[in-house]
Amino acid sequence: MYVEALEYLACPQHPEVLLELIEGAEYDDQGELITGELRCPTCGMRATVREGLVDVIGTPLMPESIAQLANVLPVAAWGYERTWRPQSLSLLAGEPFDYNRELPLLVGLTMPERGGLIVDVACSNGLYARTLEQARQGTPGHVIGIDHSLAMLQQARAYALAEGLRITYVRAKAQALPFAPGAAATMAMGGSLNEIGDIPTALRELRRVLDPTGRCVLMNLVQAEELPARALQGLLGAGGVAFPAVAEVNRLFALAGLRLRAQWQYGVVLFSLVT
Repeated sequence: MYVEALEYLACPQHPEVLLELIEGAEYDDQGELITGELRCPTCGMRATVREGLVDVIGTPLMPESIAQLANVLPVAAWGYERTWRPQSLSLLAGEPFDYNRELPLLVGLTMPERGGLIVDVACSNGLYARTLEQARQGTPGHVIGIDHSLAMLQQARAYALAEGLRITYVRAKAQALPFAPGAAATMAMGGSLNEIGDIPTALRELRRVLDPTGRCVLMNLVQAEELPARALQGLLGAGGVAFPAVAEVNRLFALAGLRLRAQWQYGVVLFSLVT
């Protein structure tokens, strides 16, 4: 965690109240807060900082599905960007779609050079967080990655440190983001909408945290058109992976108060820009 995050981190129960750093925190030579505690001055809720990671959940969470269980396993966190993630969109889109195509699209739509708070929601290994931090071009602000999986956050922090990037990673649920209303200039979610569980609440949280002039990009998988692919999606659905139709995704955006600005579909891969 970096001190820049203190300008933005709020109590999940009282999101209008910023968390305070308790005396006695320990920093490393690069200025990262390694060990310490944050406290809500309203309710006294405490968030720990261990090995550079902030935990506003505290207690262990029972995974709600097989998909969520897989995400908390250290082996899955270690292998995610080393194996599956670089090839995933090409396989799912049915056409070449590597990082050289995906990440410039993310940057172009979110415009992180505007600065301010940038949040990667359900960040996994932090691919979008690292990309947006590199593209921020030194403008005032900070990038914070959110995920419920400690193993994913540990790997995300390791990648960021290896690249010399000042990114704060926080263990929190997408349905209870630790930020004040309208705090984020930029938000992103890459693929996790399919596994997140309570999608309507997560989208309402995106809407609550997003600044009125902010931009949010979501990448998710949608219902396939071919019967064999739909049958496979049905099997994955039993494990907690949802594949909503495009119309259903857009209906959920509207119900959450998010306005769809642009949308692109490549196979079952959907990119949406909402405000």
